[in-house]
Amino acid sequence: MSISLSLPETRFAVASIPLEHYGEVIACLREVEGFVSMTRDKDEITLIVAEEVWRELAPRFPDAKTQGQRRLIRFDTVLDFSVVGFIAEISHALAEADISILSISTYSTDAVLVHESRFEAAVAAIKQALVTLRFTHLAQH
Repeated sequence: MSISLSLPETRFAVASIPLEHYGEVIACLREVEGFVSMTRDKDEITLIVAEEVWRELAPRFPDAKTQGQRRLIRFDTVLDFSVVGFIAEISHALAEADISILSISTYSTDAVLVHESRFEAAVAAIKQALVTLRFTHLAQH
């Protein structure tokens, strides 16, 4: 399995927005270009956008909780849905390096967000894990 990393310079904000703002969040996202991740569950909306985008949106959601200074590490490979354990292995490598992550997956890609202060260490830990072929045992069913 050949995996390269995409390491955009963008700093991201992760916001927790009360669920009652769902319609307004959807309307705001129509105007946003670039990477956006939105997840809605029973209690909240989690929104991940570039920090400069969040600065524009934040006044609309004064009760949001926010974490900033996050960097994205995206795995430039499409993993078949039958691959088992990829994110577990990435998480394990980063946990061994004492790096907290927020994992993000789309239909075609996987990524992790890490605090900017830990970005270089996270990239090094992931590259080391890839070099040592820790992913060769990933099962495909």
